[in-house]
Amino acid sequence: MTATTASYEPTVTGYLSWDHDRLDALLEEATTLVRHGDLVAALAKYTDFAHGLRRHIRLEEEVLFPAFEQATGMTQGPTTVMRMEHREILETLSDMQLSLAGKDAAGFEAARNDLLAVLQNHNIKEERILYPGTDRALRTDQRSDLVHKLEQG
Repeated sequence: MTATTASYEPTVTGYLSWDHDRLDALLEEATTLVRHGDLVAALAKYTDFAHGLRRHIRLEEEVLFPAFEQATGMTQGPTTVMRMEHREILETLSDMQLSLAGKDAAGFEAARNDLLAVLQNHNIKEERILYPGTDRALRTDQRSDLVHKLEQG
């Protein structure tokens, strides 16, 4: 399913929360494949997940955060924390990739647990604070333009 065929509210919160759910499902599929011992298929599914999460992070940092900071005037607040957590997430993605490439299911599970320890709270903060704050701070036309940029990203 692509962003243009997905069903979500046409807001920053709607689109990026939908993308979180899409990514969560990909990670769960990769994890299930690892647990069933199909590490080749798991690596392919994980690659889809990692590519999608890297895209999501890039869109937040290059499109969303600047729009939030400009609209709210907050440049040292939530986006600073989100950027630091993004670095942690990206490092853990590399650990997961290396584990799968090395056919190390236990290493993948350990790195996945590390990822979830950061990602779950990170996503909650985004979905409850950053995304709605951006939606509120922008005029309707600005919000529509931003969502369109995110979809095209």
